[in-house]
Amino acid sequence: MQHPLRWRLTPLALPLLLSLGLSACVVTPARVAYTPPAVIITAPVRPPPPRVEIIPVAPSHEYFWVYGHWVWDGHGHVWEDGHWERHREHAHWVPHRWEQDDRGEWRLREGYWRAD
Repeated sequence: MQHPLRWRLTPLALPLLLSLGLSACVVTPARVAYTPPAVIITAPVRPPPPRVEIIPVAPSHEYFWVYGHWVWDGHGHVWEDGHWERHREHAHWVPHRWEQDDRGEWRLREGYWRAD
C-alpha cells in the first residue's frame, strides 16, 4: 500500500515539472521572406533631387531612419517625409528608388524589407 502523501504530491508535481521543462524552451521568431513590391507609381518626369531632412532623435536604439522620397500625385512630385522604423531581425531595409524604363517613364519602386 502506498503512502497517502505520495498520492497528493504526484498530481501537484506533474504541472510543476511540466512548467519547469517548458521554461527552458527557446522560441525564435519565424523568418519571413520579404519580396520586392511591384512598381507602385509611374511619372512622366524625373523626380527632383532628394530633400535634406532634419532627423529627429530616435525613439530608441532599436530604430533607424528611413529617408523620405518623392511620390507622383498625378500632377507633380510631392515629398513624403522620412520616418523612424524598428529594425527587423534577419532582414535589412532596401530604400525606395526611382528608375527610368526603356520608354523614358519613371517608376517608383517602394522600399521593402529583404531577408538576410
